[in-house]
Parts: sequence; C-alpha cells; structure tokens
Amino acid sequence: MTDKLPYKVTLSIPFETHEQATIAKNTLSPDPIVKSVDEFNIEYEINDNILQILFSGASNRIIRVTISNTIDNLKTILECIDEFEGKQDHLFEIDGEKFTG
Repeated sequence: MTDKLPYKVTLSIPFETHEQATIAKNTLSPDPIVKSVDEFNIEYEINDNILQILFSGASNRIIRVTISNTIDNLKTILECIDEFEGKQDHLFEIDGEKFTG
C-alpha cells in the first residue's frame, strides 16, 4: 500500500514549561487546514515541555508553506506568552549573531 502523504516533517519546539507547550498546542490546533486531508495532515503531541508537530503532505511545497505559516503563528504565540507572563527579553547569541527574545 502506497502512503498517500509521503512527505513528512516533525518539528520539536521546546518551551520553558509544559503549560506553555499546552497553550501553544491549543492555540494552533483549532486552525483549519487549508488543504484537504488527501493532500495534508498535521498532528500535535506534547512530551513534557516539548511540542511536537508532525506535518504530512502530498508534496514538499505544501509542507514548506504550512511550516512557514506555523512558525509565524508560533512567534505570535510566544510573544503573547511573554507579554502575559511579564517576562523581559534576554539577549542571546548564536554563531556570532545577537538576538533578543
């Protein structure tokens, strides 16, 4: 039997707490999938404070676009969590590049 959705990608997003991971999952999961289930599927799972999102699609383009949209949504969710929890931004560095977050 051939898998109808042969392209798969899993994102594992760490959060500070299990509660934050749950907030992100509950915020992302109600959004309707634009493509039909024959073309795309998304599954969410939480392990401790890690949100895992499994993307399955009929093409790599569908997955790429959906991951991009999901990351944009996650950015907004993280900004809201930070705002409501009253956390201040911290400066961090990756490969010589400085970021705040």
